[in-house]
Amino acid sequence: MNREIKISIGLLLIGLLVITVYWFIPQDAPVSKTLKSKVSVGELIILPQYEKSIYQNIPEVKSYLYDIKKMIRNGQAVLPLQNNELDSSTRSVQNILLKDTDFLKDTKHEGKFLHNDMMRIVPAIVSSLNDKDQSICQIHRCYQAEKYNFVTNTTTRAIVNADEGKILSIERYSNMQPDISLRLTHIAQAIALSAPEVKKELGFTPAKKDITMANVRGTMKESPCENTDHLCVAPTFTDHQKEQALWAVVDLTELKLAAAKWAGLGKTTTPACISERSLQNRYIMKNFCQKNSVLEKNGWKITYRLTGSDGLEIRDVSFEGKPVLTSAKIVDWHVSYQQKDGENLDTSTETYIEGRRVEFVRGEGDTYLFGYNDAMGCPLFSTSVVLAFNGPQVRALKNGNGFMLTQDFRNPKWPMACNYRYENRFEFYDDGSFRVVGVNKGRGCGDNAIYRPVMRIDMALDKKENFYSYDGAWKIWEKENADRLSPTPVNDLYPYKIISADDPQKGYYIEPNYGQFEDNSRGDNATLFVTKFKENEGDKDLLTLGSCCNLKEDGVERYIEGKESIKDTNIVLWYVPRIRNDARQGHEYCWADTMIGEDGNLHVTVWPCTVGPKFVPIGKR
Repeated sequence: MNREIKISIGLLLIGLLVITVYWFIPQDAPVSKTLKSKVSVGELIILPQYEKSIYQNIPEVKSYLYDIKKMIRNGQAVLPLQNNELDSSTRSVQNILLKDTDFLKDTKHEGKFLHNDMMRIVPAIVSSLNDKDQSICQIHRCYQAEKYNFVTNTTTRAIVNADEGKILSIERYSNMQPDISLRLTHIAQAIALSAPEVKKELGFTPAKKDITMANVRGTMKESPCENTDHLCVAPTFTDHQKEQALWAVVDLTELKLAAAKWAGLGKTTTPACISERSLQNRYIMKNFCQKNSVLEKNGWKITYRLTGSDGLEIRDVSFEGKPVLTSAKIVDWHVSYQQKDGENLDTSTETYIEGRRVEFVRGEGDTYLFGYNDAMGCPLFSTSVVLAFNGPQVRALKNGNGFMLTQDFRNPKWPMACNYRYENRFEFYDDGSFRVVGVNKGRGCGDNAIYRPVMRIDMALDKKENFYSYDGAWKIWEKENADRLSPTPVNDLYPYKIISADDPQKGYYIEPNYGQFEDNSRGDNATLFVTKFKENEGDKDLLTLGSCCNLKEDGVERYIEGKESIKDTNIVLWYVPRIRNDARQGHEYCWADTMIGEDGNLHVTVWPCTVGPKFVPIGKR
């Protein structure tokens, strides 16, 4: 055996030894300082050190600014979509809207044009239409178009009958932002790739292939994006070897890097790439997005559909012929991450971060919050990144006393780090009870996340309804309000009920989740809002609601500011749980990982967190 062969065999044995140590070293075994340094991730905020003028020479930005200035000089109000985002039908729809005075009426202030962009024009889906428009769009091609006013932070949505060239409806949403255009996605990528801070932190000049989630809106404390007054997205660079990710928050209102943040991904064996999932896009769109479906089972009748950004929605639900629900859905998942800082801890609440029992609080200048607003949607004509996987499924409840209607939503690369998976589930019981359920199946961008699903529940008890809370006696709510639920049951009675104003025996008790539903839940820790019904407050697809990261607000507060009377009227319930994830071995929660199974293959393990209230008919315990 010659010298070269001996050296090759030696290198091979060393390589095999290193791989064996990496895969099979026990989690709690002593590790060397070298290995420790590899998985120890420093939490670090990076604020811009350069003037935003450096970004104006980026070709994508320069071209964009030139087109905006040229548009205004020519007396035009809205920057149109480019040809690569249009076909003949959507080009016709855009031309109609750009000549319509109602669609354009918010584009000028004191004689000056305001910066507006067309963001997208896509086939209208049923959840975006009122009853009248649904009947029209069943026989005509209809499109949904959105533009964004960068100055007033307002989104305008229009529904257009393309066959007849008619605008069916125009609605404006103040302080709400749409999904961004393909052009702005490319601009966000270019800014992130050109940012000196990003290059310095990564240690190399990144390429477009290194970016994920460039079209996902994001915010960060102490940046212009914090109050969601600016249109911001968060391109992310993941380093699986170092188990960390760099978030580059790009401010598209000012066309610059707003801030960057290193965050740990948590220890993982997830490979660099996984098999691409099979999404039956055409089947889902045809059967569940562009029309309603009906399910009749065990006395229940349920109309359901997939929405553009509000997940799976059930409508016109009845039990044994009696109306129960007008609508129920999860409109958003707020995902917030916090800096780990041992100097700002409060142990009054039982939460765990990297094995330490702590509660994080919002500090002043030394503790940062950052994250995403996640929307779940149809797999086509939606820029929501958490997309429907296959179609809605009907399954039996594990205790055999009912069934569930459930829909799986996933990022395409889940369970890799910085990818998410959610389940919308509605449970229907044989006694007439039902439960609205949100399930988080990880993995997210780190092990210090706070998740808040925003549930909207519109009962159909009567045209006049009343809401009560129990505190030794039932007390009616006269006006719109909110209540933070106790983390544990106060007594053996239900804390809330909603009833018909004309028949007090016609209604439901509300049973919050404290972990009693045998699904390994750690409870909801929710806030409950009660508002007066208004169609533009979520009856159709709702744009992103509130900030992902302001933990003092859930986004629904805007709907109770007027404190309108809710006595003897049609009311809507908003239920917003608050969940912390956990990645500690043996205590995982809201988490997912890929591991080697007994057969030597990689298998995904999920530790879900399940939240949501149960509604029990009056008179049934």
